[in-house]
Amino acid sequence: MTLEQYAKALCIQYPEKRTYSFIFENQNYWLKQPEQTKGSQRFLKPHPRKRFRKEVERLLKLQQKDAPIPHIYIANDDMLVMDDAGISVNHWITDPLTSSEQKQQILNDSAIALANLHKQNLVHGRPFVKDILWKNGVVSFIDFEVDTISHSPIQQQVQDNILFLIGICRESILTKEQIKQTILTYKNFTEHKIWQHTLDKLRYYRFAYWLLSPFKKIAGKDLKAIYLLIEVCYNDDILIK
Repeated sequence: MTLEQYAKALCIQYPEKRTYSFIFENQNYWLKQPEQTKGSQRFLKPHPRKRFRKEVERLLKLQQKDAPIPHIYIANDDMLVMDDAGISVNHWITDPLTSSEQKQQILNDSAIALANLHKQNLVHGRPFVKDILWKNGVVSFIDFEVDTISHSPIQQQVQDNILFLIGICRESILTKEQIKQTILTYKNFTEHKIWQHTLDKLRYYRFAYWLLSPFKKIAGKDLKAIYLLIEVCYNDDILIK
């Protein structure tokens, strides 16, 4: 039995599963197939096969560009079979068995990978830690939110940076020092102009920080993450360097 035949059998056996981890000939893979929408989801997420087809096309383009994504073995309208590139950064940093040193290394590796992705003139769209995989020092991105070809790459790369940093600040288990080191790592590996544009955006958030500071105690998780990001940056003069 070939890998494709085995994957097809899994699709028949588990038609309701959008993603499925499996082992074939002692190698780990991930299977993804079009979402089976039901009830109100049919209106909220229409045309699942069309959306799946676009996702497959996007990933194939990314693989052609040697983007840091899990290797694709099978890609068609019915399924996507990719290499198991490890578990999410979110899982690593929230796992009590992960040491502080390893957490920092994983965060640094993720920051460097994002900087390198941007140097390829590529963007992710929503690089939260749950959409970044880490395995033995190798970082891979999943669930890209935008097309590989961007008409405003700098603007979208800055948005990537902000969402990446806010995502890290949402993880209450991380210390301010770990967040600071991750920001500095990204700063040291990204292009200067991208960092400067990111600073401009953070300065805008700093203005909003002072306006919204009276509501800090009742702020939601995302707003609290922005507060923390601004505090870390300005307390350590990261924004003015």
